[in-house]
Amino acid sequence: MMKRIILLVLLSVGVFTFAAAQVFKGHFVNDEYKMQMVLNLYADSVAVPGMDDEMCYGYINGNTNGMWVILKVISLEKDKAVFRASCDNGSDSQNVELTWSEGKLVMKQLKDAYIKTVANRKYVKLPKAVEFHELALPKLPVPKVVLPK
Repeated sequence: MMKRIILLVLLSVGVFTFAAAQVFKGHFVNDEYKMQMVLNLYADSVAVPGMDDEMCYGYINGNTNGMWVILKVISLEKDKAVFRASCDNGSDSQNVELTWSEGKLVMKQLKDAYIKTVANRKYVKLPKAVEFHELALPKLPVPKVVLPK
C-alpha cells in the first residue's frame, strides 16, 4: 500500500512539473483585439494555415495586419521567451517577448515595428504589451483510477 502511495505521489509531481515546464505551448487568445496565438516554442511543429507543409514555432493572427509567423526562438526560459516573427507577406519582422504570469501570457513588442490591428477600417498600432489567456477547452470527465490490490 505504501509503495502505491509513493508511486502515485511521484507520478503526480512529475505530471505537474512537466505541465509547468510547457507554458509556451498552446492556443492563446486576446478578446479585446480579437487575436489568437498558436504556440509551441519548444519545437517547430505548428502547421501554419494556408501554407503547405510548412512547420514553425507558431503564429499570431486574427484582427491584425496579416498573419505573423514565428520563425526563430531567440531565448527560452522558465517564464520568459523571446522570438522573431515575420508578417506573412514579408513586409515586416519583429522581435517579441512573452512573459508568463498568473496564468496569462503578456506579449511585448521589442522594436519600432508594430503588429497592427484594425479599428474603424484603419490599421492602428497595438499597445507595446498585450495580454493573452489560454483558450478554454471543454472540461472532460476525469476517469476513475483503480489501483490493483
